[in-house]
Amino acid sequence: MAEADAFPAALAGTVAQLLPALAYGQLHAPVRSFSVCQDGETLLIPTRTYYDSERLLACTRLPGDAGVIALCLGARHHDGHVREACARQLLLQERAWTVPFVVHLCGEYVLEIVEIIGAALPAWNTQALARYLRENPAYVDTLERRTISYWSCYYRRRHPAWDSYPGRRTMAALRALQQLTPR
Repeated sequence: MAEADAFPAALAGTVAQLLPALAYGQLHAPVRSFSVCQDGETLLIPTRTYYDSERLLACTRLPGDAGVIALCLGARHHDGHVREACARQLLLQERAWTVPFVVHLCGEYVLEIVEIIGAALPAWNTQALARYLRENPAYVDTLERRTISYWSCYYRRRHPAWDSYPGRRTMAALRALQQLTPR
């Protein structure tokens, strides 16, 4: 299954055990993915997943890495409410391999999710975030362009000034983290 490529190789066994449980009742397989690097590994993360939401949310309660993997895949779910619920739980995790799933949400159109992440960024997994952002500069540029497009298309009336838009503040926080000097 393509979702296996979304995680570091060290998690392959756990992912392989979890995916059959998620696949049951799945509307269809993920259609596309985006490529990022994390600690030297290329990951192909699904743009959207189409799991049965009840089954997915049940899997997020599994102990250990399996539950967190389900949260990551839920953060890519086609239903924005499921994405938001999973994002809230992901922000309680400190595993470095969750970072790509959280960061990608910063460039999406669901403003409530962007606001939740923006509020959490100053205290969440700072070194892993900074390392990931430095490793993926072109990807961060794409997220920023996407944020500008969503503001212009959907949120300009509510936030006439770009500086007042929560997505801009979240991207500014990511850019500041990207500039941190590695330890």
